Amino acid sequence: MGRICYSLKGVSRNYCLFMAATRAGAVVEIRLDACDFNEEDIRTIFSCKRVAELLATYPVSLPSQVETAARCLTAAILAGADYVDIPVDFPENSRQWLMNLALNHGTRVILSYHNHSRTDPLPRLQETARQLLQAGADIAKVVTTARSREDADCVLSLYDHFEPERLLAFAMGPEGRDSRFLAWEKGAPLLFVAPTRDGATAPGQPCWADLLPEETLLLQGEAALPASKSFAQRAILLAALATGTTKLYGVTPCADTNAAIGIARSLFADVTLDDTTLTIEGHQDIHRDGLRVRDNRLFAGESGLLARLCIPLAGLSREPVLITGEKTLLQRRLDDQRAALRKLGVRLSFTGRGHLPVKVQGRLHAGVAEVSGSKGSQMISGLLLALSQCDGESTVLIDGVTSEPYLNLTARIASFFGLSGYDCPEQADRREDDEDDGFRTWYVEPRQTVTPVLGLEMEADWSAAAMLLVAAALAGDLTLRNLDLHSRQADAAIYHILRQNQVDIVHDAGKNTLSVRRSILCPFYYDITDAPDLFAPLFVMACFAEGDSVIAGIGRLRNKESDRAATFAEEFRKLGVRTSVSRDEMTICGRENRRLQAAACSSHGDHRLAMALTVASLFADGPVEIDDTDCIAKSFPGFLNTFEKLKRH
Repeated sequence: MGRICYSLKGVSRNYCLFMAATRAGAVVEIRLDACDFNEEDIRTIFSCKRVAELLATYPVSLPSQVETAARCLTAAILAGADYVDIPVDFPENSRQWLMNLALNHGTRVILSYHNHSRTDPLPRLQETARQLLQAGADIAKVVTTARSREDADCVLSLYDHFEPERLLAFAMGPEGRDSRFLAWEKGAPLLFVAPTRDGATAPGQPCWADLLPEETLLLQGEAALPASKSFAQRAILLAALATGTTKLYGVTPCADTNAAIGIARSLFADVTLDDTTLTIEGHQDIHRDGLRVRDNRLFAGESGLLARLCIPLAGLSREPVLITGEKTLLQRRLDDQRAALRKLGVRLSFTGRGHLPVKVQGRLHAGVAEVSGSKGSQMISGLLLALSQCDGESTVLIDGVTSEPYLNLTARIASFFGLSGYDCPEQADRREDDEDDGFRTWYVEPRQTVTPVLGLEMEADWSAAAMLLVAAALAGDLTLRNLDLHSRQADAAIYHILRQNQVDIVHDAGKNTLSVRRSILCPFYYDITDAPDLFAPLFVMACFAEGDSVIAGIGRLRNKESDRAATFAEEFRKLGVRTSVSRDEMTICGRENRRLQAAACSSHGDHRLAMALTVASLFADGPVEIDDTDCIAKSFPGFLNTFEKLKRH
């Protein structure tokens, strides 16, 4: 039996180098016609140090492509290609030039014949294979298109007449798919596979995951996702600021969403939850009465988002407002915009060093707010909402903006409730002296009215999806429904990250599904500054990448439910994962053998760490005990049940 040949199209130079360096004993085919490589790229790829052999190919469909194809194949041969695939319909002078060059440089020649419309009669196929070998091919490649099983059998019968190790004969298309495997069993030197389903270079080509033993798929099925708590919390709060009834559909109760419902009730809203439909009747008239707060107290639970949204909004009250929380929130600093709020008339009195409880006093007024974005966007989002209720126009100048997608999400949801006049960062001014310093200007129109929404469907939570998508890429075959690829949620970036890293992820627009299968995981670099909650799934993915990955922007993690970078490193070290930190970057050393140690671990009360350890436990050589998984209810109460149902027992 021959070797696996990974066919690559539309990939980066670095991915080609990764595959060459990691697919020991295999062949990697580079489709030069389907990759955006210049000759320097080609030389770099085919001269690299590698454990796989490299095959260069450039199919042509037009005479005008021959010159480019010959130039690229020449560069590959001169750089050290192990194989070159030359189409038999190349002009004879070009074909002979490439074959002589290959002979002189020790590159084995595949002469190939393709029929993309039908299957020729057997005598014609036999004559074609004979001519290819007589022309000097080390391997003759005869590929047709099968319209029936008989067509595929016809091509396969060539193995009865020629040395199998010198013949690649199979059929394309759905009817010919099995012929690829049967040819391999008959002794074909190569079996062409794509790394991912949408990476197939020909109709009917299998992908890498199709070759895996069934028992290597540890997760399988379809997972239901909770609603986005980031979306729901913002919508619930805005509904409570309105006068009238808002209906929110598809709400998934969790600790943070329940805390938002509690705040809505503290803002004198009537709230009822019927299954997944949340009805909120708001009774606020901020322009007339200021913000009315029951007992002058707001309880944010363990939600840093809620606390930070409420601090500027409390400045609309005519009475001092006490904002409190619980659990890990009491250890998180919330004084990041204290100076800016003071200039706008709001004083914050913390009982500790920037920790809750905090008393909000004074009356917020319009003006120019200069804020630092280095600590995130949550309180800036609250400030944008609060300033829309003031009497004059306001300008918010954000220096060093981070978590920009969350600001866009706030503006998007606010628009549903009638708030407008926010200039999004894509249209905002920048400092003239430095276009790339991350400075943003937002303009806020005055005295806007928060209007109720007749009906608003909650988006599925990309934060929850990210962990399951990564789990599937590690060891599964999962389908997730109703994820909006155009969502303003910051964590929707996980879809593009996975695609850029050649994870086998397929979007079915008709069914609105994402399907993910176990994938070859290459090491990666990603800056989580704008999406800090992606640290958890990316950390887990890095643990099983074939090489060292780097996650930048980890300074954003120190003020989460735990000092997340530190606690992840501490707990995963118990499982055998090595990490290192340099300034604002963490390097994670991938476990290429995909095995972890058994250990007793702590979640540190952090829901994302608890979920990450749960996924990692699939690969441990014994139990991974987690001291507290109840904290997962903060964002994804059904995670453990969902995960257990997806596991293949």
